[in-house]
Amino acid sequence: MAESFIKVIDVQVLTLGTRDGTPDPNSRPIIRFELEDGREFIMVSIPTDIALNLSMIINDIESNDSRLYIHQLIGELALVEKVEIDLMIPQSDVYQATIYLKPEGFEKTLQFQMVPSNATLIALSNSAPIYVAETLVKQAEEALGRSGNR
Repeated sequence: MAESFIKVIDVQVLTLGTRDGTPDPNSRPIIRFELEDGREFIMVSIPTDIALNLSMIINDIESNDSRLYIHQLIGELALVEKVEIDLMIPQSDVYQATIYLKPEGFEKTLQFQMVPSNATLIALSNSAPIYVAETLVKQAEEALGRSGNR
């Protein structure tokens, strides 16, 4: 049976703050995905540079740096069709994503397994849809003691 996926409709980068409201330098950012069915999916321990770039895209902040980052370069070389967060790597609590790219001049779509936060950055910077596997959402809800009620 084919895996079912839920479309992401919003992405937020969250950071823990200190009592004075500044970001806690000892914590790693979190990505919160709002799903089209009203649920949410959370990824933790996001690298700070990825979180910063995601925040810039989400908040439509232009960089003064004219150099391309890798997530921007990919969009120059290929059409980013979609990203699917589709797997938890066995014996770990680490997710995997599959990115679907159609390089310029190619007819065939290529698939690559990636770190999900990097794949999310590529998707957002190239206006590509993001999907999360239903099984991962259910596993996360069970781990948090939620019943999946919407």
